Amino acid sequence: MGVVLFIDTQTLILIIIAFIILIIWGPSKIPQLARSFGQAVREFRRGASESEPEPELVEVARKLGIDPTGKTRDELLTEINKALSQQRASTAAKSGVDPRVLEIAERLGIDTRGKSEEDLIKEINWRLSNK
Repeated sequence: MGVVLFIDTQTLILIIIAFIILIIWGPSKIPQLARSFGQAVREFRRGASESEPEPELVEVARKLGIDPTGKTRDELLTEINKALSQQRASTAAKSGVDPRVLEIAERLGIDTRGKSEEDLIKEINWRLSNK
């Protein structure tokens, strides 16, 4: 009896691609190619994090009284988180949710029913940081 290998199509394609790369560039070039690919991915991620902030993020910043001009996405997120934390501290004595937090949450498409202000702020932060 023979041995039967069960390889799905995607795995087979990856094996074929790896074999072709090995034939074209040879085993001595593969570490250099992997290093170059890693550097390219790192540069792409760095460029993406330093990019212009999204329009929704700019709108939220303006609603909170933050001037978004000339700021990167990360700087704007930091300032928004700081402003929301200050709001949470100032409204901790109140039993209701700050109307500005409700408005921001609704603009981001967050369901506000039955959620505390702290839950809404956490969800706003999560939504903005995962854009």
